[in-house]
Amino acid sequence: MSAKVPPEVTGVWRREEITAPGGYRDDTTRVFWVQADSWYGDVRLKIDIPRRAGATSFADFSDAELIELAKAQGFAGLLTVTPAMCAWRRDLDYQPPGPIPDEGTWRIEGDILIEGGIHADYEEIWRLEPQSHGLRAAFGLGDGQGLLVIAGDHFLMMRARKTPLPEGESLPALVGAALAAGRRNEAFALLDMPISYGRIGQGWRVVHSTLPWLEGRPLWTRPPLFDEAAGHLLDGGSTPWTLLERHDPGQELPGLFALATVAGSSL
Repeated sequence: MSAKVPPEVTGVWRREEITAPGGYRDDTTRVFWVQADSWYGDVRLKIDIPRRAGATSFADFSDAELIELAKAQGFAGLLTVTPAMCAWRRDLDYQPPGPIPDEGTWRIEGDILIEGGIHADYEEIWRLEPQSHGLRAAFGLGDGQGLLVIAGDHFLMMRARKTPLPEGESLPALVGAALAAGRRNEAFALLDMPISYGRIGQGWRVVHSTLPWLEGRPLWTRPPLFDEAAGHLLDGGSTPWTLLERHDPGQELPGLFALATVAGSSL
């Protein structure tokens, strides 16, 4: 069992801004970090991410829009916290792995967490989201094929690509090369890593996703079944989700899945 992070670090953190030397500042990218007792998920989407009414797949987007979609970021895994630093292990990563560990200093001031760079000079300001305390849980899919993290009324689900990313400096570069060679299906496969953040009490509605056509829809394509005795979540796939950790003083977890609506139904 992995070590738990301090309780004050758990919950859902929304990034308000990141700054770096030279005048760099970003306060528009939508960034959500969902933290359970040790497992976490993080998604980062530009505010102007391409969206098309009626789209149902990557085939509905132009080449230029696909390259823009490839600029998303997201990762998930285990968080280790010491008094001096946080270290985010990236078991799943939307972008190709980089050479620098994801580590930063941290301090909390009320509902604000301030993260500072260790291997790069930056500062991120995170604000704790309402309704993100209480229940905390994480489920893993197969051998590193997915992670579902729950904190209060919030969730983040990430699924791995069917094939690992080849080496490359960035996902936009890989997608751009595939498109330039006329291999659109290869570009679709590179992009096909769903990361969805949303709210449970709204029928598990997806608010932000790397697959834009999922936004505003329920997370599930069929009602999931939670086998509490086995610690398995069954969503219709061939592999169950396995409960990795659970902080549930109110015994809320089984009832949460009864709130799920199904894709295609009205919310």
